[in-house]
Amino acid sequence: MNAHLVAAVFMLVVSGIIWAATTANNPTWTGNKNVCVGECYETWKATHGGGIADIEQAKQQALAAASPAVLGEAYYGQCVACHGGRGEGGIGPPLQGQARVDIVAKLTAYRAGEKRGAQSAMMWPVAKPMTDNDIDNLAAYTAAW
Repeated sequence: MNAHLVAAVFMLVVSGIIWAATTANNPTWTGNKNVCVGECYETWKATHGGGIADIEQAKQQALAAASPAVLGEAYYGQCVACHGGRGEGGIGPPLQGQARVDIVAKLTAYRAGEKRGAQSAMMWPVAKPMTDNDIDNLAAYTAAW
């Protein structure tokens, strides 16, 4: 069979499918099935403390007002598997009892790819994306134990 004929038949079939699909569409369908508009959305906003932008702004204000230890607690969720729920250790060494400056120094070294012990290679990818604020907040949280 000729390749040009196959391509022409393919284009004809695809065009027919597109035509059939567009002529059969329900014009009231919004594409995402979100039909909460108008009064429905106003009710939702009243129930949830404003629109999505208002809710996000409130979250950002709460984060800005939070203490470093509170912010560190949120970040610590990814540390639990190796260091335990309260820094008691496990796969990784215990963090309880370590000074805040020591935690900052170790995480900063891991972020830089420095070897600090036998399990350094496990910490390098964990610390690499951390900002200075992330490290300070996490150290503030763990120092509170």
